[in-house]
Amino acid sequence: MKFEKSFYIRNFNEHVRENLFIEKPHGHNFYLILLVTKGSGTHTIDFLEYKVFPGAMFIVSPGQIHQWRLSNDVDGCILFFTKEFFLHDFDTEKLTRFPFFNSTFSSPMFQLNSKEKNQILAKYELIHEEYQSRSLSYQEMIRIYLNAMFIQLSRVYLTKNEKGQKFSYDLLQLNRYEALVDKYFKLHRPISCYSKKMNITDRQLSYLCKKTVGKTPSEIMMNRIMLEAKRLIVHSVLSISAISEELNYNDSSYFIRLFKKITKQTPEQFRNEQYSRY
Repeated sequence: MKFEKSFYIRNFNEHVRENLFIEKPHGHNFYLILLVTKGSGTHTIDFLEYKVFPGAMFIVSPGQIHQWRLSNDVDGCILFFTKEFFLHDFDTEKLTRFPFFNSTFSSPMFQLNSKEKNQILAKYELIHEEYQSRSLSYQEMIRIYLNAMFIQLSRVYLTKNEKGQKFSYDLLQLNRYEALVDKYFKLHRPISCYSKKMNITDRQLSYLCKKTVGKTPSEIMMNRIMLEAKRLIVHSVLSISAISEELNYNDSSYFIRLFKKITKQTPEQFRNEQYSRY
């Protein structure tokens, strides 16, 4: 079957057999939704390792670096979609209203029980049938079923991850801040630059960040800088000095001290540790 660039759905076992590169760290410019129904292994997402087991639900967002180590009998249902594909029939903030999409602090994995798993598998099947049939308005139907799936997953997610998920307005504001940080973190470090863009005060920005994820705006900024540093250290051929410059630290020795203070390792130690896992 020929798959479109904006949407992809497949049996996971078939996907794994035809895409052996997934054992190496890689990223995507689309969302990945996977329900595991069989097998075991590990799934590393942005340097955090999660167990793979029947009932494990994984949601990977664009830009995240991930890597699989899977048993030969692994199976499940996987689908990809681009932001543009989903938002074709919805407003621009629709995705961020779902708790697993609304923050970089949202967990990319949670467990479904047998009933929940069957409900999500039923949605996968409906989506797969629409994709295979290519009947009138099939893409619109896929988006409707995706939306229904995300509503069901949100109900499950919120029962398992209650922290910071009750304040929808604050979460939307947090998402706006994180989106701005993601865009400008290499250029602008003062928090006032972001609060001005959001038309709120520094104090209001600090309050909503603490209220939703228990971190200050500066901590969220530094988390993003360190995540990018780790990605570059492991997944690029740049020297530590070049990475320091890429992240707008003119003094590489300061960058090395900062990285060690936060991660308890030097950049070289972190790189060697990660390489030893591949």
